[in-house]
Amino acid sequence: MNKAQDFPENSIYTTKYTIFSFIPKLLWEQFRKATSFYFLMICLIASIPSISPISPASSWAGLFFILIVAAVREAYEDYLRFQADVSVNSNEVTKLDPSTGLEKQIASFEVQVGDILYIKQDARIPVDLVVLKTSADDGTAFMETAQLDGETNLKLRSSPSEYVYKMTKGDLCKMSGSLEAECPNHDLYSFKGSLKIHGAPHAISADEKNLLLTGATLRNTEWCLGLCVYAGPESKLGLNLKLPPSKFSTLDKKLNRYILSIFCFKILLVLILMIKQLVFNFSDLAAAQDLVDLEATKGFIVVKAFLTYFVLLNYLIPLSLVVTLDIVRFLQATMIEWDASFFHDSKEATATTSNLNDELALVDYVFSDKTGTLTENVMEFKYASINGVIHEDSHKRGDLKRLIDYATDNTTKRFVKDYLYTLCLAHSCQTDTDKQGKLIYKSASPDEEALTESAKNNGFVFLGREGKYILVDIRGKKKKFELLVEMEFTSDRKRMSVIVRNQKGKIFLFSKGADQEMAGRILKDKMNGDRLKRTDKDLSEFSVQGLRTLILAYKPISEADYNTFFAEYNRAANLIDGREVAVDKVCDRVERDLLLIGATAIEDKLQEGVPKTIYNLRRAAIKVWVITGDKEETAINIGYSSNLLSNDMSVEVVHATEVEECGQVIEKLAQKYGSGANTKPFAFVINGQVLKIIIKHHAYAFMQVAQHCTSVVCNRVSPLQKAEVVKMVQDNFDVVCLSIGDGGNDVSMIQQAHLGIGIKGREGSQAARAADFAVPKFRDLEKLLFIHGRYSLLRNTKVIYASFYKNSTMFLCNVYYAFFNGASGQALFDDWVMTFYNILFTALPILVLGLFEKDLDEYIIAKNPPIYRSQKVLTYGGLIAWMSYAVLHSSVIWWTAYALYNDGFMLPNGQITGLYSFGVMLMNIGLPVIYCKLLLESANWVLPWTPFFTIVSGLCYYLVIGIESHLNHYVPTQYGVVPQILGQSPVPWFATILAIVLCLLPDVTFKYVARQIDPKSWHILQEKYMDIDLSNKIAYGVDEEQDDDRQVPLLEDSN
Repeated sequence: MNKAQDFPENSIYTTKYTIFSFIPKLLWEQFRKATSFYFLMICLIASIPSISPISPASSWAGLFFILIVAAVREAYEDYLRFQADVSVNSNEVTKLDPSTGLEKQIASFEVQVGDILYIKQDARIPVDLVVLKTSADDGTAFMETAQLDGETNLKLRSSPSEYVYKMTKGDLCKMSGSLEAECPNHDLYSFKGSLKIHGAPHAISADEKNLLLTGATLRNTEWCLGLCVYAGPESKLGLNLKLPPSKFSTLDKKLNRYILSIFCFKILLVLILMIKQLVFNFSDLAAAQDLVDLEATKGFIVVKAFLTYFVLLNYLIPLSLVVTLDIVRFLQATMIEWDASFFHDSKEATATTSNLNDELALVDYVFSDKTGTLTENVMEFKYASINGVIHEDSHKRGDLKRLIDYATDNTTKRFVKDYLYTLCLAHSCQTDTDKQGKLIYKSASPDEEALTESAKNNGFVFLGREGKYILVDIRGKKKKFELLVEMEFTSDRKRMSVIVRNQKGKIFLFSKGADQEMAGRILKDKMNGDRLKRTDKDLSEFSVQGLRTLILAYKPISEADYNTFFAEYNRAANLIDGREVAVDKVCDRVERDLLLIGATAIEDKLQEGVPKTIYNLRRAAIKVWVITGDKEETAINIGYSSNLLSNDMSVEVVHATEVEECGQVIEKLAQKYGSGANTKPFAFVINGQVLKIIIKHHAYAFMQVAQHCTSVVCNRVSPLQKAEVVKMVQDNFDVVCLSIGDGGNDVSMIQQAHLGIGIKGREGSQAARAADFAVPKFRDLEKLLFIHGRYSLLRNTKVIYASFYKNSTMFLCNVYYAFFNGASGQALFDDWVMTFYNILFTALPILVLGLFEKDLDEYIIAKNPPIYRSQKVLTYGGLIAWMSYAVLHSSVIWWTAYALYNDGFMLPNGQITGLYSFGVMLMNIGLPVIYCKLLLESANWVLPWTPFFTIVSGLCYYLVIGIESHLNHYVPTQYGVVPQILGQSPVPWFATILAIVLCLLPDVTFKYVARQIDPKSWHILQEKYMDIDLSNKIAYGVDEEQDDDRQVPLLEDSN
């Protein structure tokens, strides 16, 4: 079988870089950022000696520092991925040598398509394998796919034919033939192939039930022999290794615009100073002092003047801002993961997209799945509707078996038996035992586990599978049913059926499925019609209680009909192209004219804290949409029980079947609610059929009305429609959408939204792995948004404002100096001082602000959800305010220093200081002013770290200039400056104190007046809880009965 073809090596690499691509790819990633590209241009211009007023070495050093930090981070992360890849790719695997028939140990990367591998129990499967033979007599094996889709239940796989699994190991080694398979694709649960073995009577069909997947683990099977069909990047795992879509936060988008604004402000200053220089250069004063290059052309003088100040004022845009923001966001994400309140049932929160931390504070819409997200996804069988009569069967009492024993009519007994047979046989459960040795069931669907468990409690016990037989214990009697065909449940089919042959040779089809799917498949005669009406009434009653429902049905099949069906089924199953469609058509024909048995009702309880969380989200003016596949009545009931809907709300149920009718309904709703003037809150309930029409034909008109509603419940919605609903809102409004779900069918919705939240629930980890953030419970969403999101936005916004402020405050002094030096472009500060200004002197205070700033205690925010809408993202007003302070403070710093240095500052020894001493004096005054401003803006001093890091930053400055003042060979301009300026006279220190007072007095005054005249909501709450001890209060996870809101200031009390 193993003929050399152009198949890839069995190696999967998840690394982002290679040795050759690292540098170019890293540079591309960095320089496509506006700030990095901007500073590259600055460095290039600074390298022109006749133009640059600063040393090119210092400019390049700052840029290299940023690049080196990024390179180290990227290289380290990629190296860890590389080590993990090498470890996996080098694992030893056992291959059957076709020439000798002996087992041979090879590395995983040496495996080729067509090799036959020997896999032991609990071993990782290295390639996609078609099962040939196993330790089980019937050629079956079990695999666990937790590493692929997060599901811990065991999946049954088997050899495609008895002809194959009856062959010996030696026969398999000598086997010749071919395996024709579909092209590699990413679908984990789809495979079509045809195995043609020389000597076999016919081609053998293979499908996903015969495929072991790369990355899965062999369980409950001693050994397995498999044929490699896909390897390396062509395996299902390899094709699913894709990066999630890139998402950019609103803060980042705003930041780019504000950087452009600061850039325009800088260009304006450059033009002013360029004109100033040109005026001076052509003045008599410049000619008299011989300061003009007479040979230079006017064009050259203009270009030189522009580029000189373009370089000199480059620090108005802080080089360190992007790196600081990345570090702060990374540490904020770590804080989310360390939050103990997110720890439930050995599961914790994870943050995979740290650049979206602040986006959590800007959510306008929440789109939520229901099952497993709002509910526990722990199913309990509650009621059975049998022959149109409701029977309770809760608390594992086994009430249905009593009907068999004590019912007075045989019809009831027969229907109850058929009902329990369907539960016992029509499922995909696997058996296992718990620690006490008790029989338990495992399935990808918690519903199936509950139904099969209910059958067991009533004496119809599923014991397991033995080859093609289903073993059951019917009230103490062991029986075998031959499983002829299993038609699996899919989101398209919405039903699951099995065809079995009992020990008497009779053939039956048992089926269960969604009521809207099954109702049309029931035999249309009077008896079944009347039974369907009664069952429909029962289903409506179940839906009102919020229960999950399925219809059960069966029919006997004659041997001749079965043979005809199976011949068609086998032909369809052997197709390579169009197999799924062909198989579905064949199954659709046999799953008709069914005899109705009844319906099941399963309770899926709401998670703890869901009603409170949704209520608080609504209080925060967040619109909540729940999207579910349940019946309309069930969805409405869940809406009321979860506080999504309330009695004081107008609930509009939207029904329509045609495009025109749908338009008319929306028009009526627009007349009633469209203006937003209706003060009474309202909600919509929409089914999937109407939603399909709205999305295709009336999206804009509908959203003009829906934007005013409090919440929306979408029922009977397919997984694809979930993402379409999110996209519809995104396309019509500039809002931030958040999607939250727990299952693989929620992945598209999660990735479509601006923010994707995964619930680490029972339906695997696909949603959690695809999400930007993952939490164990829905109630954790409240703290994630209100606390971590709000704090992150507050902190990151202040980091950005403070970064612009500190650079503008210090380096606008170069602009003032230009009016005293003929706009020559002379720099005030030493090159290395300017380089280390962002990296050392001001980095730590900004970092502390980004990690520990908070305006309100967590407990106060938790009790006041409306405060979530305050402290919004970057605004031009905020930027102008901070820049105004920068201009004011830089002016005070300049004129304070100038007053001392107007005619040169005379030292006690009689020496007169010069230009660079003046620069040291400016920095000596400016840094304390900036530190004090940052301390003043911080509402939360974390003692002792806030003052400690501020002092450390200042000491770094004195350390650097102290070292420079002794390096006369390397920095001659700074030699002896520090002892002269700062060590021989107290005047510079008194000037620093004076400047701090003059700068911060207007700040304090303005803040006080603003609080008195126009207090913000957080100002009111800050003052209200000043005298309240919150040290023993817990914001989230408290016992609601013990929580006393009377002791806590509420925002509503201020309105």
